[in-house]
Amino acid sequence: MHTPFRLPAIAAGLALAAMSPAYAQVSFLDHRGVKIGLEKPAERVVTTHTSGAIAYLAVDGSADHIAAMAVRGKDALTSAVYNEIFPGLADIPASAVTEGFVPNVEAILALNPDLVMQWTSDPKLIEPLERVGLKVMGWDCCTEQQRRDYLLMAGYASGKIDRAQSMLAMQGASNAALRERFAATPATDYVKILEVDQLADQIRVVANSSQDYALSGVANLAADGTEEWWRTIDVEQFLVWNPSVIIIPAWATDLTPQSFYDNALLASVDAIKNKRVYKVPAFNRSPDAPEVYLTAVWLAAITHPDAAAGSFRDTVAAGYKAIYSADLTAAQIDKLLELEANTPSEGYTAQFGG
Repeated sequence: MHTPFRLPAIAAGLALAAMSPAYAQVSFLDHRGVKIGLEKPAERVVTTHTSGAIAYLAVDGSADHIAAMAVRGKDALTSAVYNEIFPGLADIPASAVTEGFVPNVEAILALNPDLVMQWTSDPKLIEPLERVGLKVMGWDCCTEQQRRDYLLMAGYASGKIDRAQSMLAMQGASNAALRERFAATPATDYVKILEVDQLADQIRVVANSSQDYALSGVANLAADGTEEWWRTIDVEQFLVWNPSVIIIPAWATDLTPQSFYDNALLASVDAIKNKRVYKVPAFNRSPDAPEVYLTAVWLAAITHPDAAAGSFRDTVAAGYKAIYSADLTAAQIDKLLELEANTPSEGYTAQFGG
């Protein structure tokens, strides 16, 4: 007999849950509204996407229960600090997909997984797995609530829902502190920024992402209220907008602040004249990582340095300790904060250096 388990802040799509206190028997709804039932916590999980791997690593606290992932996901994780926190990552097979998110059904079957994590964006991605009897947990993308759900579903599947809840509570507390800090700041006084991930004849800017820039007291000049994540603009538009600060997302690995300082066509832009171009820390490389809430704290600190509270390095260390039980070294924090790439930029080393 299962006893009901309820999470007050849970999304409607996960509202069905049952757990046996003694044996962690659980059932919940995935993002399709499909009931996922497990007799015990999943011990062999296959994920076709990076988001699933990060969420499960964080909540489970180990790489031991990930049976396989995709090549792209493994490359992303093993090239980051996760590889140092979870040494077993390097040994996980990268056989979950053939290309994109198309599942490698034969290889997955051979692994005999308890659960497969797959995107719901195309039914053809899930049907071949379920046709051969595999249990699939469907993940949708990419609202803020759906990203919260990733941790919750990983929590149910791993039998560690308390850890998932504590991570969400930590994220919520951090966001609430930022809202309070900028509650009295009119939106007209927000620092005007652009987020640029391609710099060429045409410039690509992040326009309508799921990030709440207002948390950091900034306004994204490229936002236009549409659902288009990116916009492509020319130099003339860039000059008209004239941002006070430019940020480079962590996934734009070939772009650095120096790329902008060396660009003669943009030399008159305030952010470039004043050396206020910054590479976003590496913990932002996946918007689905549980530590991504630190991005809003970092952005508030670089755009409002006079209002920054405490040492951000300590904040990062505390976050990784709580989420991954990791004691980061000074060198690891330097790497996460992109200290080398940001050295030419105004105030960065003084504010974030060790």
